[in-house]
Amino acid sequence: MKLVKRLVLVLLVFLAVTTLVGWLWLRGKTPDLNATVQLPGQQDSVEVLYDTYGVPHIYAQNEADLFYAFGYVHAQDRLFQMEIVRRLADGRLAEIFGTPALESDRFFRTLSFRHYARRTIDSVYRTQPNAPFVRAAEAYIRGVNAFVERGETPLEFTLVGIEKTPFTLEDIEIIQGYMGFSFAEAFRSEAVFTTILEKLGPAYLADMNGDWPADEPKIPVQAPVSLSEKRAGMRAAAALLPVAELLTKLQNGLPYPPFHGSNGWVISGRKTRSGKPILSNDTHIGFAQPSVWYEAHLVCPGFNFYGNFLAGTPFGALGHNQSGGWGLTMFENDDVDFYREKPNPANPNQVWFKDHWETLRTREEIIPVKDSAEVRLTVRESRHGILIQDVDGALKAGFSQQPIALWWTYYKFPSRSIEAFYELAHAKNATQAGAAVAKIHAPGLNFMWGDTSGTIAWWAAAKLPRRPAGVRPYLILDGSTGASDPTGWLPFSENPQILNPERGVLYSANNQPADMGGGLVPGYYVPGDRARRIEQLLFTDKKDWTPQEVRRVINDVTNPMYPALLKDILPVLKPGLDASNPNQSKSFDGLMNWDGSHELTDVEPTIFYRFIYHLYQLSIRDELGGTLSDTFLNVPSFKRNMARWLRNDASPWWDNVATPQKETRARILAQAFRRAVADLEKQLGPDIAGWQWQNVHTLTHKHPLSVAGPLMANYFNVGPLPVPGGRETLNNLDFSVDSTGYYSVQYGPALRRIVDFADPAHGTSVLPTGQSGNRASPHYADQAELFAKGEARPELMNRADIERVATGRMMLKP
Repeated sequence: MKLVKRLVLVLLVFLAVTTLVGWLWLRGKTPDLNATVQLPGQQDSVEVLYDTYGVPHIYAQNEADLFYAFGYVHAQDRLFQMEIVRRLADGRLAEIFGTPALESDRFFRTLSFRHYARRTIDSVYRTQPNAPFVRAAEAYIRGVNAFVERGETPLEFTLVGIEKTPFTLEDIEIIQGYMGFSFAEAFRSEAVFTTILEKLGPAYLADMNGDWPADEPKIPVQAPVSLSEKRAGMRAAAALLPVAELLTKLQNGLPYPPFHGSNGWVISGRKTRSGKPILSNDTHIGFAQPSVWYEAHLVCPGFNFYGNFLAGTPFGALGHNQSGGWGLTMFENDDVDFYREKPNPANPNQVWFKDHWETLRTREEIIPVKDSAEVRLTVRESRHGILIQDVDGALKAGFSQQPIALWWTYYKFPSRSIEAFYELAHAKNATQAGAAVAKIHAPGLNFMWGDTSGTIAWWAAAKLPRRPAGVRPYLILDGSTGASDPTGWLPFSENPQILNPERGVLYSANNQPADMGGGLVPGYYVPGDRARRIEQLLFTDKKDWTPQEVRRVINDVTNPMYPALLKDILPVLKPGLDASNPNQSKSFDGLMNWDGSHELTDVEPTIFYRFIYHLYQLSIRDELGGTLSDTFLNVPSFKRNMARWLRNDASPWWDNVATPQKETRARILAQAFRRAVADLEKQLGPDIAGWQWQNVHTLTHKHPLSVAGPLMANYFNVGPLPVPGGRETLNNLDFSVDSTGYYSVQYGPALRRIVDFADPAHGTSVLPTGQSGNRASPHYADQAELFAKGEARPELMNRADIERVATGRMMLKP
């Protein structure tokens, strides 16, 4: 017995010592926020004050030192995130994760972001080497590399066995290119709808067509001119379907998530208590750990800017200075076309154009793969764009007779996005901001602006192509004749935009902009649910809005479309319910009286989404099968037109093609409802009070290394946290509807930011987790609870306020 006790004691001492050593080692990996660091190349000393939430407030004597210091500080907090997004965009993840990352690498190597970045460096940066944005970007890169050379190596580098390596201007541009990767819906929508049309016929497509529903809200515009261009119709080749499925698979597993949507609005000073505009913005991005955005406050003589920065980029994509500021959402315009090329039977590296054969441009990419042989990839490009079948060897066979080129606006011009964001950060008024925004050609972005003069403005920033009359960009176009090629570009003045609207409010919720005079801009716009809710809450006679009241709006969890829909379809299914089942009756009554709220303790959303799941299974899966129906249910056009379909008693989707009898809408609706209640009784118990939304709707912020297994996931991930909100509520915490009955949030607000331009030095915001990417930092997840509860913390710009809450003071000296 004594021996056992001694062994236990020795074991406990060993565990304690091991834990202490591990803790001390991890603490050594965490930056010292009170350090003094000597850096080569600085002109003067720079001071960095860290506030309560680890936001750096950087004070320099000149811009070169300012952005040098910011690069150092940014890398200190987020170097592994920078490394991951650089490798993802460049197609180099397989070097870390091996064969499982090869599909992603092939796809992004084919997209050729580095090839395109070199073109931008040569034609934008090298032609104006003394431009302020170039000098600032170069200073930022020097700062990042100073940390790479001198700073403590983050834990993740050690765990995956890679070295820190320097960053370049090219890396900034490939990261920008990745964030411009927003055309996934072009593959999905065109492939799915074409397959439905060809396999099932136009009657099936009629309920789900791609047009913007006539009764859905559009973003108001001011139309300066009248144009005659018309665009209609939707068809694409079913050959795109394998690419669409590959793309969906990749997006679900990306370690650094792309943009999905966003909310943004500006309320004129005529409608606020302060008499100045209030800006509100929440960008919708897939959740990850660390958070997508990094906050920093940058100050030097003549410049005082508070911004939100993407990993590895020097200038804020969101932010404000002492005069004005902006938010952004995705425009969702269609900036991708597909061209069917005519191959030369005698030479697979040639395609026909007008009256001659043209040789494809080719290059070979080599992809290193951890613990495996390197992979060689040939990328081919016609005058229209890269041949998308080169993404995967299995796809080549299906495209061998008819190669398809990806025409993407992003490829058509050198990128000036970095220049635009530098100028936006320095803009003092809407004229300067509009000039900066006009330089962005892709991806399409909505910019909402407000300033201390009282001006509010919105611009849809993108290069919009002019196409020949009769060309329908939703079709796969004939690349051999040149007759379908764009003939030019609309001037920026004809893009959707508005200045100081009469109603005193402007907004974007990724919905369709109104007609500027030449027809609606085609795109993959999301349902109008959020837009309608914004109009319900903001387009009122209220004239005393405050930031606190605006925050209640940004956190709103009510979908206004669902209650109206349910009141139309529930009476149809009622005769088919089991009167002896009390939970069916309670569920029916609950949904009939539901206001669309998705609060934590609500049970109605739990019932609704389970009902919708079974409705999809019973009505759509028999025609499309599993993979295609899963893709179909997540395309924007289906989501936009779902309500119209559910109200259509004559829709052919109601009949189950696998049975001899003809099913009706009433029968399918009732069957889906009964199955939903039975599932919930089994999953959550017989007491309907236990079917609360918080029991099934949770948010986990996943770290890239969580793919390595439960040990890594438990250490690096943040969550799960129960959260309110749901599909297309303003607090848009969205998810997949699947067989599990659980709704793990996939994307949503990547921040919730509000600025009253009567006092821009005291904005408020919140990140989903925290500022730091260092696991042992107190700022790794110190905002996670605030975010889940809809709370916020300050964005400070006055030095006296910052010093009162400072938790660290770092000095960077020459």
